[in-house]
Amino acid sequence: MKRHINSPYKMNWKMYGLIGGISVLIMIIAVICNDNTGSLISDIVKNLAFGCVASTIIALLIEIGNIKEQNDKATSVYDAVYMDLKFQISWYVETWARLCSVAFKDEDYRQEKHTWIEWYEITKSKFAECDDNRQAELMQFFTEQLMDSIEGIEKALKQIDSQQYILNINGIYDEGLRKILGDYSFEFYAAKLTLRREYDKADFWKSFDAIKQDLINYIYNWVDIRYYNYCRFKPYKFHDDKSETMRAMMESENK
Repeated sequence: MKRHINSPYKMNWKMYGLIGGISVLIMIIAVICNDNTGSLISDIVKNLAFGCVASTIIALLIEIGNIKEQNDKATSVYDAVYMDLKFQISWYVETWARLCSVAFKDEDYRQEKHTWIEWYEITKSKFAECDDNRQAELMQFFTEQLMDSIEGIEKALKQIDSQQYILNINGIYDEGLRKILGDYSFEFYAAKLTLRREYDKADFWKSFDAIKQDLINYIYNWVDIRYYNYCRFKPYKFHDDKSETMRAMMESENK
C-alpha cells in the first residue's frame, strides 16, 4: 500500500561513495608506487587504503541495517497514528451508501456496488423523487447520520494534532501532509456548519455538492486513500471485497 511518507530515512550514498572512491583511488596509486619503487611508505599507505575501503563497506552495511530499522519503526508509527483517520474518512464516504439503502427500501440497494461518488448521486436523485413530507423526514435522518460521521473525523484529526511531536521526531509529518490534514479539517468543519444551520433542501444539496467535489480532490491528494474514489462497494461493506480494493488501488495508481 502506498503512503504519503514512505521510508523517511535515506542513505547518504554520496558520502559513502565519496569516501569509498577516494580510498580506492589512493589504494590504486599506492599499489602502483609500491610496484615501481618498493617504498615502505607506499606499502603503508596501500594497507591503510585497504583498511579504509573495508571499514567503509562495514560501516555501509551497518548503516543500511540502521536505516531499515528506523524506516520500519516510522512506518509502524505512521500506520498507527493515521489509521483511525483513514477509517473515519472511509466511514463518511460509506455513509452515502448506508443512507441510500436505509432510506429507499423500495429498491434492493444492499446488493448493488457503486463508488461513494455514485452512491451520493443516487441518494440525491432518489431524494428528489420523494414528496415534501418524506423529504423533511429524510433531511433529519441524513443530518444525524452525517453529523455522526463528521464528528468521528474531527476527533481523529484532533488526535493526530495532539501527536505532532511524535510524528515530527519520526519524520512522518511534512508540509504536504500538514496541508492535506488542514484541507480535511476545513472541509468537515464547513460540513458541520452546514448541518447545524437552518437551511432548505436546495441549500443542503448545493452545499454538499461542493463538499463532495472538494472531498474527491482531497482524497485524491492523499495517496494512502486515493483508491477510495474508485472502490465499488455494497452498503456496510466498504472493505469487505479485497479483490475490489486491490482493483481500486491499481486504478488509482494509474490516475
